[in-house]
Amino acid sequence: MKKLQRRALLVALMALPVAAISAEDRDTRGYATDFQGNILMDSYGNCVHSGSWSPELAIIDGCDGYTASRQAVLLKGEPIEGGVVSFDVPFNNIFEVDKTEISDDGKTVLAKTAEKLENVLAEAYSVTIIGHTDNTGGKKHNEQLSTKRAESVADYLSSLGLPRDKLRTLGAGAEDPIAANDTKQGRAMNRRAEIVVVGQPRALDRMVMPSVALFPRRSAELSAEGKAMLLKSAQEARETFKKAVMIEVVGHTDDVGSAEYNMELSEARALAVGTYLAEEGVLPANRIYMVGAGKDQPVANNSTDEGRQENRRVEILVLGRAKR
Repeated sequence: MKKLQRRALLVALMALPVAAISAEDRDTRGYATDFQGNILMDSYGNCVHSGSWSPELAIIDGCDGYTASRQAVLLKGEPIEGGVVSFDVPFNNIFEVDKTEISDDGKTVLAKTAEKLENVLAEAYSVTIIGHTDNTGGKKHNEQLSTKRAESVADYLSSLGLPRDKLRTLGAGAEDPIAANDTKQGRAMNRRAEIVVVGQPRALDRMVMPSVALFPRRSAELSAEGKAMLLKSAQEARETFKKAVMIEVVGHTDDVGSAEYNMELSEARALAVGTYLAEEGVLPANRIYMVGAGKDQPVANNSTDEGRQENRRVEILVLGRAKR
């Protein structure tokens, strides 16, 4: 009798929840959770069911044999008419020599540029303003000058009514000439603002990574596994990144929680990914733009757990050389 009692007690103890598994902001119905919302696990490593559990609720990563996708997916840009187009605005018409303040003549030029972009931006995803210089002066000086000039152009276009949140800036220095720098005419052509209009993100090559593979639940700190996946994925996509003028890291969430919370989380996660890629030398920091989209760009229905999981992601958009 005592042996049976001890055996029953042992079985009961082994079934007690002794660990927990995070659920990455998803529906945990059917599972016992702690006060933080983490799913409890017994000593065998099994997720503890609640009384309402049923097989159709077995959609939590790590529970009941379910494994969420933890792979990065590299997608090629789709051939969309007007998907990515660009045009140049000569800096000689906007700035005095070695200056970053817009001249009076420059304001007239940019007013015409704003008119050209106004209707396009209503539907377009973004406009990237890339500052370029000739090869006169040092590399650091040219990078700083081109960056400040691109920012000045964006700020002025915004003051004319263009949405600032759709304007990106990049300083390329003298690294991307369109003419020889050994003539006065060539140097003048190279001093320019390149305006790149992205009509739709799907026109760009892009990498999509599930947030569950990168971050712990409700966190913007990359996990060790997330860092490893990022480096592996970047290595596999190295030929794509080599062609990049810049990349845009975009954080996305589902619609669980407030809009403010989701925007802050998506921004912080984009910052974490972009910063890590720069630290590891995938691309220079000045060629990585980081932005949070919150819950505003879903790719699936948020009414299902599978849909919410698909929406919780980080995308890397690769901006290559645009067609002129």
